[in-house]
Amino acid sequence: MKISKSIKAALSCVAMMTMSSAAFATPTYSGLTTIQSVVVFQSGLVLITIGTTTPSSPWSTCNGNHQFAFGTSSLGGQTLYKNVITAQQGAKGVYVVGTGTCTLRSSTEDVDYIQINP
Repeated sequence: MKISKSIKAALSCVAMMTMSSAAFATPTYSGLTTIQSVVVFQSGLVLITIGTTTPSSPWSTCNGNHQFAFGTSSLGGQTLYKNVITAQQGAKGVYVVGTGTCTLRSSTEDVDYIQINP
């Protein structure tokens, strides 16, 4: 009985150590802000820089420069890009929510979604 409990505990520790860091990532929830710049690469990667804001949550540990990234290879990414351009051109307020991970570009948090305010 004691042996099986020790094995279960050991397996639990091994499982926790092998989980990706993304499983523990804390996403950034920006406060109300504006999109300062949009950079689009030929690869379809889009980088957005938001204005100075106090986020509603701490900045993700990988987001070192208030930038967020997403790709345009999917229909969802293309729609997001159109909305980002509309928000920037209209100087509309936005809330940006990241995923807590920086898989598309170093120090640039991946976008989960963007809310555009009127």
